[in-house]
Amino acid sequence: MEFVLVVMVVFSFGVVAWLAVAQAGEPPAPGRAAPVVRLVAPGGADLEEPARGTRTALVFHPQDETPECLAVVGRLAAAMPALEAAGVSVATVVVSSPEKAEAYASAHGAGLRVLCDPRGRAAKAYGALVNLGFLKFARKLVVLVDARGNVERVWRDAVGPQHVDELLAWLAPPPR
Repeated sequence: MEFVLVVMVVFSFGVVAWLAVAQAGEPPAPGRAAPVVRLVAPGGADLEEPARGTRTALVFHPQDETPECLAVVGRLAAAMPALEAAGVSVATVVVSSPEKAEAYASAHGAGLRVLCDPRGRAAKAYGALVNLGFLKFARKLVVLVDARGNVERVWRDAVGPQHVDELLAWLAPPPR
């Protein structure tokens, strides 16, 4: 009986350590240069993001069907007109194939610009990659990059729909 308990404790610590290593990485700090990464647009075009000269919000998410993830994607899609009016280019970034990402966006976030990171390199550069070996995905993260290519603000786990509203508030011009 004691042997089984010891094995269970050791196994539990091993799983926790594995999950901690799988999620290692920090997003770039505000004021630092944002990593320029190559992403794939639906249709196969390679793009470099963030584009210099444009204020860009990169929204990493796991592309899953959980209520929270769907709420973030839905709120982001609804906020697109306001974000575009504020002069911000928005790209949702998923660790996925272009076909799967396009289907997900059509079903849950019509109007979103979805960019794919098939190997997870961009998500890793931004500290958003979760790599379980057999499964890779991006954890929820929002990075606002200014027109000079520097990180302006970061919203980290647990990113929810309220963070889209915080992004909108951050972008609003100050009252006069």
